[in-house]
Amino acid sequence: MLESGAIYRNLPPHAIAYDDKSGVNWTPNEAQRWSCYGYQFTVLEYDYLRGIGCAARIGEERELKNFGRYLFTVAPIGDAFSAVPEQAKEFQFIRLKNNRLTIQPTDRVVFFDSSFQKVEPKEFPDGLKRQTEIINCD
Repeated sequence: MLESGAIYRNLPPHAIAYDDKSGVNWTPNEAQRWSCYGYQFTVLEYDYLRGIGCAARIGEERELKNFGRYLFTVAPIGDAFSAVPEQAKEFQFIRLKNNRLTIQPTDRVVFFDSSFQKVEPKEFPDGLKRQTEIINCD
């Protein structure tokens, strides 16, 4: 909401800034990884992640350099992509330190929790195994 009380909607993510002094030219590819999975989503805020520090992998860099804070998560529902294990992702909305918004899937974000991690990671982890089969209950 603006100070005048006006509310903007239908802005693309790369047009959102948390202040008018960020001065960062933010591109669509920096703001989000994919355009969209579908039209139906559910919004979640994981209590454990509320306000926690994180880093988003934007582009193909391995070094952690896009630091920010977790805002909330959006999970697609009712679309063909979510049923495929390799594509089943939730999207993390992150306010970066450059005061811009980025929306990244779960495999492009690492979180920092000093009570759990002994060493803060310097780059994105390698060798994580992905689910490759669909599991249903009878």
